[in-house]
Amino acid sequence: MSGASGQDERSPGQQASGGEQLALIRETVRTTRAKPRTWRGAALAEGLPVARVLVDKGLLHLDQFFDYAVPAAMDEEARPGVRVRVRFGARVVGGRREGGTLHDGFIVERRTDSDYAGPLAPLAQVLSAEPVLSAP
Repeated sequence: MSGASGQDERSPGQQASGGEQLALIRETVRTTRAKPRTWRGAALAEGLPVARVLVDKGLLHLDQFFDYAVPAAMDEEARPGVRVRVRFGARVVGGRREGGTLHDGFIVERRTDSDYAGPLAPLAQVLSAEPVLSAP
């Protein structure tokens, strides 16, 4: 629509039906599963390179899981239920992660992929190789 009259300037052959427009939108807005990668390109665990972590922040609005990359060196110890240390609150500027502080968290599950499309921060440390939480 354009012009002072508010008329659509397309010819009748150029108008797309509502169904066609929705199909075009669906093609461009795909839900993709991100391949896990870290911001530094560190070597990842081979089988399940993503750890879903519950960060112990004590804030109710952060009562959700966050995905972290599992470095290859931590593959065996980073199991569901173990206590870990993660960098939380950092932001990526020019390809480098800046800020944030280390917080304790608990691995809830290991996964092959992440819902988050950006680079994942790696687990900083496994604090206890013994699981302290049981699976639900």
